Amino acid sequence: MASRRKLKQTMKFVLSELITDVYFRVLVSGKIEEEKVNQLVSEIVISNKDFVLRANRPDGKANPKLVKAYYRKLYADWLLSMNDFVKKIESL
Repeated sequence: MASRRKLKQTMKFVLSELITDVYFRVLVSGKIEEEKVNQLVSEIVISNKDFVLRANRPDGKANPKLVKAYYRKLYADWLLSMNDFVKKIESL
């Protein structure tokens, strides 16, 4: 990612899309498992908050290589987490 601001914007955009997808699937399917849906949405929000906080505090500010490695790891972890949430949403 080119900047922290763009990374955080991307994270927030994907968060909103995932939550929209959860509620859309509930509306289309007609099955309302309120506890399961609320739990999934809260997991998504908490995960997003954690990743945004991690984006604000990189390790090794003085060494550009460490910062680059930190953000690569952060982005890879975020992608894995989002893929897990997509699988959970599909199972609703």
